Amino acid sequence: MRGVTLAHISDVHLPLPARVDWRDVLNKRALSLLSWRRKRHLVHRPEVLARVVADMQAAAPDLIAVTGDLTNLGLPDEYRRARKWLEGLGDAGRVMVIPGNHDALVRGAWEAGAGAWRPFWQGDDGEGFPWLRRRGGLALIGVSSAVATPPARATGRVGAAQLARLGALLAGARAEGLCRVVMVHHPPLDGTVAARKRLLDGPALCDVLAREGAEMVLHGHSHRSHFQKLETQDGPAPVIGVPSASATHPEPAAWHRYEIAPETGGWRVTLTARRHTPEGMETSHTATHHLTRAHAAP
Repeated sequence: MRGVTLAHISDVHLPLPARVDWRDVLNKRALSLLSWRRKRHLVHRPEVLARVVADMQAAAPDLIAVTGDLTNLGLPDEYRRARKWLEGLGDAGRVMVIPGNHDALVRGAWEAGAGAWRPFWQGDDGEGFPWLRRRGGLALIGVSSAVATPPARATGRVGAAQLARLGALLAGARAEGLCRVVMVHHPPLDGTVAARKRLLDGPALCDVLAREGAEMVLHGHSHRSHFQKLETQDGPAPVIGVPSASATHPEPAAWHRYEIAPETGGWRVTLTARRHTPEGMETSHTATHHLTRAHAAP
């Protein structure tokens, strides 16, 4: 591993189609459609997203991670449009995606649309969640927390099956001496978001991460920046959330750039947070994390 640059964006919320069939919104989608028409379309701006993506592409990252909420209602047409948007980011070998709660807004939405994004979310072995991709000394692990919820709820759940497989993937990646980057839409740490938006089995996910270890956890969902840490058996792991890539508030749209390189006894991770302003893109935050790990290759 000579160094890998990873870009992270989330909560894209691509514009809705001009026409939505009324038969598709005889459920929770009706409330979300009303919210979009009343105010959310003013918050999530396509021109803002275009500037964020252009800035990210100009940095020429090796890999791009998109942590959910590409759609608003989880409609089939939204999934097809999002597929074209993902293809515009780059080849599926370097662009990866996990779903968010909006992508699974109602029961069956994710199951119906998942096929459209499959090249961007399957692992090296062709399997689904949690998937694993090995890229340049990294073990990139995608976890799905997207589940259908009642109205006014935006909670997530990973589930026992994913948690069991995740533990095995983390242990195997440690044995290979890889730097493990876990991606999940909902923040894993309790208290990061309101109760109606939390990850219901967040404590169980944190238990797996603490027991098996990870080097970094990336998430979205809150539309805000978060910089936290989770203690694991291998050492503290940064838990970092990125704002929405298209929103004007509560925080300006942003993307994160991670330069991950090996160093003696672990890895050096340099984070550069880039955010949108009316005058253009700017760097809002930089930080360097030294991740000391016994399993790191010499």
